[in-house]
Amino acid sequence: MRFIAPTLRLALSRSSALAALAVGAMAAPAAAQEEGETISLETVVITGSRAPQRISEIANTITVVDEATIQDEARAGLSLKDILGQEVPAFDPGSRGTRTNYGQNLRGRSALVLIDGVSLNSARAISRQLDSIDPFNIARIEVLSGATSLYGGNASGGIINIITKKGRDAGPGLHGEVRAGIGSGFNSSEDRDLNGAAAVTYNDETWDMRLSIAGADTKAFFDGDGDMIVPDITQTSTQFNTVVDVFGNVGLQIDANQRLELTAQYYDSQQDSPYGLYFGTNYSGLTGNPGDIEIRDGYASDVDPATERKMVTANYSNEDLFGQQLILQGFWRSETLDFNPFPDSSARFFSASSQETDFYGYKAALVTQPLDGLKLTFGTDGDVDDFFAGQTIFDPVLSASTGAMELEEFASIGRYPGIEVSTLSGFAQASWEATDWLTISGGYRHQYAKTKVDDFVATTQQAAIALGLATGADSIPGGSVDYSADLFNIGATVDVGGGSQVYGNFSQGFELPDPAKYYGQGRYALSGGRYVLLSSVNVDESALGAIKTDSYELGYRYGDETIDAQIAGYYSLSDKTVEYDRTSLLISLADRDRRVYGVEGKLDVELPHGFDAGVLGHYVRSEVKDGGDWVASAVTDASTSTLGGHVGWSNEIFKVALNGQHVFDYEDDDGLELEGYTLFDLVGSYEYEPADLTVNFGVLNLFDKDYTTIWGQRAKIFYGAYASEEVFDYKGRGRTFTVSMTKEF
Repeated sequence: MRFIAPTLRLALSRSSALAALAVGAMAAPAAAQEEGETISLETVVITGSRAPQRISEIANTITVVDEATIQDEARAGLSLKDILGQEVPAFDPGSRGTRTNYGQNLRGRSALVLIDGVSLNSARAISRQLDSIDPFNIARIEVLSGATSLYGGNASGGIINIITKKGRDAGPGLHGEVRAGIGSGFNSSEDRDLNGAAAVTYNDETWDMRLSIAGADTKAFFDGDGDMIVPDITQTSTQFNTVVDVFGNVGLQIDANQRLELTAQYYDSQQDSPYGLYFGTNYSGLTGNPGDIEIRDGYASDVDPATERKMVTANYSNEDLFGQQLILQGFWRSETLDFNPFPDSSARFFSASSQETDFYGYKAALVTQPLDGLKLTFGTDGDVDDFFAGQTIFDPVLSASTGAMELEEFASIGRYPGIEVSTLSGFAQASWEATDWLTISGGYRHQYAKTKVDDFVATTQQAAIALGLATGADSIPGGSVDYSADLFNIGATVDVGGGSQVYGNFSQGFELPDPAKYYGQGRYALSGGRYVLLSSVNVDESALGAIKTDSYELGYRYGDETIDAQIAGYYSLSDKTVEYDRTSLLISLADRDRRVYGVEGKLDVELPHGFDAGVLGHYVRSEVKDGGDWVASAVTDASTSTLGGHVGWSNEIFKVALNGQHVFDYEDDDGLELEGYTLFDLVGSYEYEPADLTVNFGVLNLFDKDYTTIWGQRAKIFYGAYASEEVFDYKGRGRTFTVSMTKEF
């Protein structure tokens, strides 16, 4: 659907919860505007610098996916990660039907995902950040491409900030909204999706609120040939899944300058599938007869895949604290992630891992304007990330006799060492309007991080003890290690006239690879029934190093009444590379340079007679240094180039659009390949204004393409040592029809 570029056509936007509070006085009139009304370049307020800024001052590529686009595509059946993959040029395409967003990089590197400025990334580099919120609760999504020093760690590819709906964004008084939808590919009675949502909103001069509940229930997924898609036993899918998202926000306008907000969310996504993979009696499908593996009804497990998240955020802003602007935020997030049962490497038993994370901290910023045209932002951030992971071993006798169709808990062991990561950072950012056509920006951030690792017995040895094959084992020593990084950025925007801008910047990013997959590895010898530790990966002897990324960008953007366009070229370089062991699924950090470079762009055009069209694309190349040569990065983490677009027609009550996306092939230096594919979706809506009723419809995968998703192709490579490739051949959904109705009152 229609993308509103950030150059001239962006409705008032706030890049984080902090910035949202900071522009409180300006946000109120913008919220009351009619949908689709635009604001000029000079009056638009957006943040790419942790404080409000006009777009003309932003020296980065910023893509904003507006509420109308999100709601149209979500009501047509697309997930959040699918929407981002279609609307943001530099963000990799989503693998439809999967729970994971693994490999959906931003400019070929990992992205920091936020909800109202609160990070969803954790010490464990898990890929469920976008299994986090129902699109019904999203006002817009702001994406800052490229490494940034402004937000610290985990943002080497950029930032995806999900801005939620608030009571103050609605018109005065009490309002309500309900939605219900259904979808099916008509392959069987189990091929159906249901979704629904309701919200109540209140807004007056003193206080405002929004309370909502949204949910979805899915059954089986079928591919383009009409066959049930293989259950994902790796990162799990959303087949036979139920989602509940409860979201609430209350705001108090203390006086003309001070505002207080409290936001809370409970998100629960649970899979309970009656279908599972039958691995043959005594796991014969894993030990020489792969043909014995098949999808069967009657599956039952004591542990099912799930995402459960609770989050509370408190925000305070003062627009005039002795002439300065103060922005404060405190937050707490707690989540539990459960994974699908999976065989061990020797096919002796099945187990399922679970992990718990508690994340809490604060953000503070002070914005001042000591001179005309000069804005300074000072701030400090601090947070603690506390992580624990366990593993449930299922009854080995029952599991083997039923081919892993009946899984009852037998023992609980540790999966990874306990990890606590504490960070403390300070930053300063300046923006100077040097002339009426030149804005220069720059800043500095110092980030300190401390990682504590618990003593840990390697998982393989714990499993042997639980199964009665050993009496004990030595622990791999834990410990703590400190890290620090000095990050800089500098950029400039030049207004060349006629609605055109050129911008360029240099910025540095900081990333700490997944410590849980690094520490806790050891080499043991069995002696007298006890495992004796011979060597290990531990903090004292081989501390995990951080990865620092230098990012360069040069871009151009243009906007007038009919055209919105932006294009940018980029180059990023880091001196280390994360490498995966495909047998243990653990990582190591290699001293190999890695570079990612490419071009991203997007063009939208308003045509006569209600038509509009657009095209977007991303050419990306990821390479690592091998000796003196640059070679293609591994297919397991390298991004693929994409090309997409849309053509649509609309009038005052009806709109329809045909969206398409092509994923290009990719081959790495080892000869492993990702096979590209092309998908088309037809989406539209009809508004019955007398009843404030909107009907949305969609035909996803319009031409019923039979294909294996990017995640499915990567899963074959990651997990091929455990079973035949067919077990991990996760295909995309075939043609799916959807319809929904939304009523406002």
